[in-house]
Amino acid sequence: MATHVITETDTALGHLERLTDALRSAGWAVEVAAPADRLPSALVADPHMRRINESVIAAPEASGDAWSYCYGWGERIAPCTDPSGTAAALARVLTTRRDN
Repeated sequence: MATHVITETDTALGHLERLTDALRSAGWAVEVAAPADRLPSALVADPHMRRINESVIAAPEASGDAWSYCYGWGERIAPCTDPSGTAAALARVLTTRRDN
């Protein structure tokens, strides 16, 4: 009988996939990278101005089984149970940068 072990990388990718769906449906460009030496990340960008972007990771909380979406530097955005809320928060940040 084959056994499938779900790794931290698999869990992070699953969370990023849900966030990616929410972001793309709102019109944002998203590229996901999964290098072997760190957690996967999503680069979220304005499709018309790619230089306006933000890196996002899905990371486990310090305690328990919960995961959160965080900016690339580690600041928490929202729990991974709320990909739509996270997409809205990222849109506010990116739109502010674009409009300045």
